[in-house]
Parts: sequence; structure tokens; C-alpha cells
Amino acid sequence: MRIGYVISASSPLEFIATLDPERPVSLYDYVTVEHVEYDSHANEYLNVRLLGQVVRIFRSPYSAKRDMSLYSVIREVASNILEVQIARVRVLGYVHDGELRQPKYPPRVGAPVYAAEDAELREIFKVERGLCVGRLVSRDIEICLDVNGIKRHVAVIAATGSGKTWFSVVLVEELVKRGAKVVVVDPHGEYVPIRDSVHRLGPFSAIVVRVSRQHAGDVTYRIGVLDSDPDAIANAAGVPAGAKKIRYAIYLAWACARKARETLGRPAGLSFMQGVLRTALRGEAALNKLLHQLGAASDFVRDDLMQLARRDRHAIFSALTYLRRLRRLGVFSSRSTPLSRVLADVTIVNLAGVNEEVQDYVVYHLLSRVFSARVRHVRSLRGAKIPWPVVVFVEEAHRFAPPKALRRTKSYEILSRVAFEGRKFGVYLVVVSQRPSKVDADIMSQCQSQVIMRVINPKDQEAIRDSSELLAQEFLENLPGLDVGEAVVLGPVVRVPTVIKLRDRTLDYGGADIDLDAAWRPSKALGAVQLWRRLYSSLPTPDITITAARLKTLRKAREGGRVVVTLLDGDREVAVVIDNGRPVCNACGAGRPCAHIYKALEEAVEVIRHS
Repeated sequence: MRIGYVISASSPLEFIATLDPERPVSLYDYVTVEHVEYDSHANEYLNVRLLGQVVRIFRSPYSAKRDMSLYSVIREVASNILEVQIARVRVLGYVHDGELRQPKYPPRVGAPVYAAEDAELREIFKVERGLCVGRLVSRDIEICLDVNGIKRHVAVIAATGSGKTWFSVVLVEELVKRGAKVVVVDPHGEYVPIRDSVHRLGPFSAIVVRVSRQHAGDVTYRIGVLDSDPDAIANAAGVPAGAKKIRYAIYLAWACARKARETLGRPAGLSFMQGVLRTALRGEAALNKLLHQLGAASDFVRDDLMQLARRDRHAIFSALTYLRRLRRLGVFSSRSTPLSRVLADVTIVNLAGVNEEVQDYVVYHLLSRVFSARVRHVRSLRGAKIPWPVVVFVEEAHRFAPPKALRRTKSYEILSRVAFEGRKFGVYLVVVSQRPSKVDADIMSQCQSQVIMRVINPKDQEAIRDSSELLAQEFLENLPGLDVGEAVVLGPVVRVPTVIKLRDRTLDYGGADIDLDAAWRPSKALGAVQLWRRLYSSLPTPDITITAARLKTLRKAREGGRVVVTLLDGDREVAVVIDNGRPVCNACGAGRPCAHIYKALEEAVEVIRHS
């Protein structure tokens, strides 16, 4: 269908078109222009159809004199005024012999402009065994990403609440269905619900690796004291950078632990290091006895420990206090958690509950082991190996890889190495952040594919422009106007830059915004507590209310004098029947108070109130 004409063609890369106002074309839609291109290889002219995308569009009155009041013109001829619709079109190329080629000549002025046919667009965006993440914003055409484009790394960028975690979860789903192994660095525990919903995708496994014992997880990740270095231990313990004597005391205790492993063949952890420092406080004789058992540790360790004990006992006491705090945290141990215990189809590294220094070191330690295991597999070296490529999602990437001028992190070292060398060994990055200006520019530059959602901050827009060679200025200007769930996708994962609307996700995640109206509505909770107290003559315990908050309500209805509430608890449905004020849970039995009954009482209050 013809919708307009070319009125200006400044280059082979773009043109200006006037469009029929009666046949509106939306922003980001696709058009075609008949064009003649010279093929130097075949030494002939080709009749082709240029494919273009509308990247800017506006309407204006035609021939309104600049020296007249526009209001006066409109008032006099409002019903007969001529309107023009102008569009800036970015040329994407033309298809020849199955390849998308770039034109060398601009389109002819006056050439007809047609709306692109759906069949043409499906051919352009067709990807075999692709990662199907959504549809075109302007057409009902499915968009699938090229799985091999992941090898050049991906950046997912969006302001808070624009859908970046939504996209990340959808991408995890698609990768898992294609057989990929995924590791998610999760600072807040938002991805933990994936574990309980991964079965919806098929016979796949997911494991949550936690760092804090107070947070959800299947395996608690531990770092062997001697698999790390004393500076990292001091940083994780929170020792100030300027506390040189305290840090040196920790170093000396760590050196003794290393000697113990060498001579006695047994692992040593924080408790051993604490024992060394306490022994130094008891005196030279006790310290000499301990060091003799370790196989005559070097003289400088003994001398420096005794010198600290005599001249600055406060440094040793402080070092013991910091090590005690670190031991209570439970991250460092005598041995590191075996890599085989923490890997599944989806591995979620739940970092919630520990400080940023510990998060930083855990990410460094785990990803270094993953990367080394891939290197050993590719190069047939001895040691632990991972036989399949791994995709690493790094949420809140600005925490772990900030610009070097801003601050240095331990995890930057491994993320930088993966960004520059990972594709050779099958370790690929998906960097997720709402502040690209606070992510190291070198790492961002290696993410050749980008998924850019709504971005408002000018500094972040500038960082996106600097890191992307493919993002046109028109796309950049339109970023604040994207709706939630819409994204500009460009780079090796797509043949041409495009704007998509994300599909619905299958997996659960905990990153959705809180409904404050529901959270602050007191009547349901208070009513449930009152009913519970009347039934059981006591208040519900915290574990019951916390467990009840995790349950989902599937159905609730009133049937005569009964209220039936059906809940989802993990994979099973649980029915609670409240008959004449007495609840019965079909999972836990009659008369037994449980979280299912408490949740049902909350829902029963609402049903009774509205019945």
C-alpha cells in the first residue's frame, strides 16, 4: 500500500518522506521504497526494495506564513487547512541473495513509499531456533534473538520500573529452553522464585546458592580461607583500609594457616587464625610451641607477631574482633564449596543479607572458578571442568563493575576478563543495570548487543551513546517515550535494530513493585488476627504469618454458609473450608492451626465483607 513519497534523501542511510495523513504510520513502523542499486560484483543494476524504519514523525500545517499569527490562520481556515505528515526514515538495507545489504546510493526524490508487508518483515526477522522474547511494537510479528549473538555479550539497560528484570527473566527462560546453563548474580534475592517455577519450562533444574544463612537457598556458599588472600579477608570483615596494623595481624595469622596446611596437610579456617592471634597474646613461649608444631614457620612471622603482641596488643584484639564478626557471617571456612554442588540449569547466587564487600568477593571468587573451569575444559587441562558454555547474568552491574576512577572492586577483575576473553572459552555476560553511566565503560563497550528500555537520565543516555556504535540519535531521543516492557534491541542478536514489546514471562520473580494500597490496608490482617484469636485463644506466631504471606490465592467463594478458599502452596493446591466459623485445611487436618488457615481467614474477611 502506497503511503507517501520521498521528499529528501540526504544520504543512503536515511531519507525524509511526506506521508498521507489519512493513512497514519506509527513511530518505529517499517516502510519500503523501490530503488535501483549497482552490484559491482555482478556488474549490473538491481531493482530492489529498500527497507526503512520510521524513527521520527510529526505533523504540521502546510504553507502557514511565518509573518502571520498561526492562530489567525487556523481560525479562518480550520476546516480546510492543509496538513502534512513528515517522517524521518532510517534505511536498514535491502535483501539480495538472502543477505541484508547496505545501499550505496540514496533513494530517488519523489519515489513512492510503501508500508512494508508483514511477509517481508517476517523474512527479515526470521531466526532459526531463536530466543523469542516479544513482538514488534508496530506489528503483530514475533521477534526472536539470534542465540549466537549472545557470544558478543549483552547489556540490558533501563530506568527502575521499566522492565529490565522482566526482560532478564524472559531471556533466562529462552536460554534454558535452548539447553544453556545460566548463572544469575542476584544482589537482592529477586530471582529466587525461579527455583520453584522452573518446572513450568520442562524437566529443568534450578538451585539457589545463598551466602547468608538467614536468606533463602539450597546450598550455602563457602570460601576457603586459604583459597582467598588476607586483604580480601580484611575487606570482607570491614577492616578500614588505613588500619595497617590490624590488617598486618590478619596477614600474619593467615600465613600461619597456610603453613599449617603445607606441613600438617589439613585445612585451616578463621578459627585457626583466631587461635594463632590468641596464642601470640599469651606470650612468646606459647607462640614458639605453636609454630614448632606447624613445622618451624619463618622467623619473620614469629618475630612480627611477638612485636605486635608486645607493642600494639590493641591491633591483635581488634583483628580478633573483626575475625569474630566474619566468622559469625559464615562466608569464610576451611574449605570452599565444591563447584559441582552449585551448578544447575539455572544457578541463582542469592547475595541478600551480606554487605557489599562480601558480595563483591563472593562474585569474584565464584565467577573466577567458573571461568577457570571453562578454560581447563577448552584447553584440556587438569582440574575441575565445566563441559558446557555458561551465560552469566549480573544484576545491579554498577555495584560490581563501577568505573575504575570511581572505585575499585575485586569482582571487576573477573568481569573484565570475561568481557574481553569469555567468548573464546564459552563464558558470556549479560550486564543488567539502571545506571549505565556508573558501569565501567570498557566492560560496556564489549557488550555489542544492547537491550535498551526507558532511560531518562541524560548522563545515562550519554553513556549508552558512547558504548553503542549502532544506536541512532533518533532512537536515543525517543528512549524517554518508551512504555514499560518496550525496548530498543540492537547488535548481533538481531539483523537490524528494532523496537519490541516483551512477551509475558513464565517464571516467577520477586522484583515487582509493592502495591502500597494492598500492603497498607489494615482491615484484612486485623480481621484475620481477630478471627484467629477467637478460634485458638492466642495470636498467630510470626512463622505462620510469614509463611501465609508467601501463599497465593487461586479461588475464593461463598457457598451458602460456607467459605471455600483455594490456595497455591508451591506446586500443590490446598483448600480451606470455613463452615460456621470453623476452618478445616485439607492438607494439615481439622482443628490444627496452620499458615493455610491464616491465609484463608484473611480472604474470608474480604469475602464476608463484600457478600
